[in-house]
Amino acid sequence: MFRVGMLGTENSHALAFAKEICFKEEYKDFKITAFYALEKAPSEAIIEKCDITGAVIVEDPLEMMDLVDCVIVTNRHGKYHESCALPFIEKGKPAFIDKPFTIDPAEARNILRTAKEKKVPITGGSGCKYSPQILELRKLVEENAFGKIYSAVINFPASTQSEYGGLYFYASHLVEMTLAVYGMDMLAVSAFINNGHITAIAHYDKYDLTMQFAASKKYASVIYGETDVDVRYLDMSSIFTVEFNHFVHMVRTGKSPLSEDELLMPVLVMNAIEKSLELKKTVKIER
Repeated sequence: MFRVGMLGTENSHALAFAKEICFKEEYKDFKITAFYALEKAPSEAIIEKCDITGAVIVEDPLEMMDLVDCVIVTNRHGKYHESCALPFIEKGKPAFIDKPFTIDPAEARNILRTAKEKKVPITGGSGCKYSPQILELRKLVEENAFGKIYSAVINFPASTQSEYGGLYFYASHLVEMTLAVYGMDMLAVSAFINNGHITAIAHYDKYDLTMQFAASKKYASVIYGETDVDVRYLDMSSIFTVEFNHFVHMVRTGKSPLSEDELLMPVLVMNAIEKSLELKKTVKIER
């Protein structure tokens, strides 16, 4: 039995993951044993909705250290992710760290360095990169199915005004989808705001593409290729299931489903977008 600690239960993602554990037979070897959040109410709500018995709500994350074998960190604000996850990683406990992985490149690097030193598997970030269309597009781009790519567009909402870390709270979704499809070798970004709407141009060696942080009700990808123009809507209905299955497999096998680059690069790109908006110029990705 793998005992799970959930930290930052104020996020709706915490309930989604708790339902995976509590209501799916294939995860019967997992059990939630401890909760932590800045307030008790969100944890109490999850316990009631998922009919969880025997779990405790702690006032300090360290109080659950001996009660869990792995942790799921879902705080809405990314500024809490390092402080919540790192003590458990240092003790050898696998961790899922929700989006944004962190809001600070130094914190992200510290988590990754510690996990490597302790040989502890970690995963996390946005589940949007597991949209079936994103996974298919990644494969098609890798196979050069569109011939030469001239440009592309993907949209997903984000705002600099969020109380949970501004741009970082939601931008990770679009940034991670972009990196998943087009690769981790993004060189720089040019970002600007017009009428409250953020547009960021991602500069790669062979092409530029547009990340539209539009507050639209639908999400879409357009690829302008040599052989075709590919247009498709993005379905997010199964992402929590896929993301949680990756976490379960990681805990069972001890192998992370994501590379260090896949966890670090989204933070570096968001940091560059933030700087580009502030400085009003193109900003290189500081790897």
